[in-house]
Amino acid sequence: MVREVSVFQPDWVQSPSLPRPPLNEERLSPEEAERIGAYLESGAVVMHTTARGIDVLADDAPVVPLTIRTDGEFVWTGPVTYYVQNYGVAPDPDFLAHVRERDYEPRIPTDDEIDAATALFADD
Repeated sequence: MVREVSVFQPDWVQSPSLPRPPLNEERLSPEEAERIGAYLESGAVVMHTTARGIDVLADDAPVVPLTIRTDGEFVWTGPVTYYVQNYGVAPDPDFLAHVRERDYEPRIPTDDEIDAATALFADD
């Protein structure tokens, strides 16, 4: 089963005082952010789009890529890569452990794994 990766705090609920999701508090060192970012960029594309999302730490300019990628075990959206690369925001601990155990070496997912990742985002 493919697991989703996030850089946002779990269980966030939108409210007038917190209209945008808060990012995980943990930050990576610049060196590790670069290595994790390269791993994320190397994921197989599950769904590509040229659409852009809003950077929750900057202004309202749509700059955050929304393409979805996978390594066959995890699947992530463009914001994960963006916030790792631009702000050093740590993704979920399970994913960090997974990448570190692989010594930051990406793998090529199978077609079945890509299909499983796609199914997470497909309309019912």
